[in-house]
Amino acid sequence: MNALVWRLHHRQVWFALGALGVLGVLLVITGVVMADDYHRFMADCATLQNCGDASSTLFRGDGAIIDVVGATLVVPLLFGLFWGAPMVAKEFEDGTQNLVWTQGVTRRHWLGTNVGWVFAAAAVWAGSMSLLVSWWRTPENALDTRFGAFDIQGLVPIAYALFAVALGIAVGSVIRRMLPAIAVTLAAFVAVRAVIGFYLRPHYMAAVVKVMALGGAKSPGGAWVLSAGLVGPNGHFYSGGIDIQDMPAACQVAFPGGKGSVLSCMVAHGFHQSVTYQPASRFWAFQGIEAGIFLVLAGALVALAYRMVLRRDA
Repeated sequence: MNALVWRLHHRQVWFALGALGVLGVLLVITGVVMADDYHRFMADCATLQNCGDASSTLFRGDGAIIDVVGATLVVPLLFGLFWGAPMVAKEFEDGTQNLVWTQGVTRRHWLGTNVGWVFAAAAVWAGSMSLLVSWWRTPENALDTRFGAFDIQGLVPIAYALFAVALGIAVGSVIRRMLPAIAVTLAAFVAVRAVIGFYLRPHYMAAVVKVMALGGAKSPGGAWVLSAGLVGPNGHFYSGGIDIQDMPAACQVAFPGGKGSVLSCMVAHGFHQSVTYQPASRFWAFQGIEAGIFLVLAGALVALAYRMVLRRDA
């Protein structure tokens, strides 16, 4: 059975290895250059005791490679579309699974072997990609929050890849038509990722709320800021800043006097800043939580695929 799986899928394997090799060479070459630029810049600004805004000074000419790295976000989905969805759906669509099942191979063994190999391939590819991207982004992570590239580094790319493959297999076992299975896998993967990324992820752990005087320091470096704005004396939150008509009358009069006059007036009338954020120290905890969610979903989808293949008529 293992030899049959290899004969059926060896081209996809070689293509995936080739793509990973090209990506690896590209990231290693550009990563070394970017790391060298980063260390040289930090050494110079340490000597001058003024680094300024390093994040806007460094890597300004590296937009193309940054876009390539950002595009690795879609790689887990590709596993689901081109490895997971066709694996079962195409066999049922062509009827070739019947030949295997009449050669002494049980449905359970057939599905288990296919799932095992495609899971292993997806995990190795996604894990290698994540290691490369995490290493490549080391200078950027030092300058900015790692939460900004949460989806393409660390543990979660592996979990996304396994979820995408399991989703494709499960959808294919239900629909049993390759193209519809690919379309449904695409829609379902994007929907699940969006719901978890936008609505669940910010609440994995209780956010920290920091209240500061106007003009004071912002949230700690590397933090994932969920919301920031002004809070009035009555507790009203102004997320997009405050319009002049919302200022106390005395501060509206002070407005022509300059920023300092306005700030002093606003402070005197009880206005302050509020920032809600997730600390940078929670990055790996969030990675573990989200990876766990997608692995549980992947397990449930594989169980569904087994149920559909073992209990439904071929």
